[in-house]
Amino acid sequence: MKKNDKKGFILAETIAVSTVVVTSLVIIYTQFISVSDSYNRSFHYNNVNNLYLLENVRSFIINDNSLNKLVSALENNTYIDITGCPNEYFMEFAYCETLLYYSDIKTILFTKEDITDLKNVIDNTNYSETMKTFIKRINNSTEDSYRLIVEFNDNTYATIKIKV
Repeated sequence: MKKNDKKGFILAETIAVSTVVVTSLVIIYTQFISVSDSYNRSFHYNNVNNLYLLENVRSFIINDNSLNKLVSALENNTYIDITGCPNEYFMEFAYCETLLYYSDIKTILFTKEDITDLKNVIDNTNYSETMKTFIKRINNSTEDSYRLIVEFNDNTYATIKIKV
């Protein structure tokens, strides 16, 4: 006797193959998203050009003898926004403004290396959500030094330490 009814076997085989294909696609998708996020983070956070520009700002702060004024002012604050190059901190504030303009810097913050307090208060500020996210992603350190955190006009970000 010959069996002509193979519909159940074909259905089971189709379901099994579909399950393997869908599982494979989900795994590939999750891996792609992970790689894509890492690429975006490396492009937007601490890229080489931005670190070079920020090193110029750090050198200016040290050479202008502004570091001591900023450190003193930081004793009563969590951070200091030095975007406008306030003349209370900078002797060469005109040069500072030019440096920030040609570096395409939108916002620059001066803070302690241990940014735990900054992470706690940053949500209550008017800075962009992407800058807040960048600040929250910075690895915390308990070193006795300071940090510059910068948002550039092209929505990229960088941070650099300043040791006293």
